[in-house]
Amino acid sequence: MEIVLASHSNLAVGMKETAEFIMGRQEKLHVIAAYIEDEKSVVDELTELVSQFGNEAVLFLTDLKGGSVNRIISEYILEREDYYLISGMNLALVLELLMLSYEGQRSEVMAQLKEIVVNASKDLEVIDVDELSVQADEDF
Repeated sequence: MEIVLASHSNLAVGMKETAEFIMGRQEKLHVIAAYIEDEKSVVDELTELVSQFGNEAVLFLTDLKGGSVNRIISEYILEREDYYLISGMNLALVLELLMLSYEGQRSEVMAQLKEIVVNASKDLEVIDVDELSVQADEDF
């Protein structure tokens, strides 16, 4: 499965660079950095990129649910059986998705993706640095 990170500006570029820093070059990881080039629309970038994939399944990760990039991709993938979309990408999610092999029917892939999203969101936490310093003091 091809994986496309799509964001406003360069967030997706940084996410890809960081994922490849950790995991090495990823042939199936691609980027759409929207609104960087004035003469190129997001739809044009999307169409150009996806045309390179042939009949390969595609997983899109967008930066913001309801944002323009997410809405454009949502409309683009309508009625395409082997296209998937996750919004709210983060590095933990990208890394886990890169380690996965995608096999089975659409319902099986969707279940797998939903489980990964839940796992990736478990690491979201507010950390009170004041409590960390108190804990560190107590440990010594």
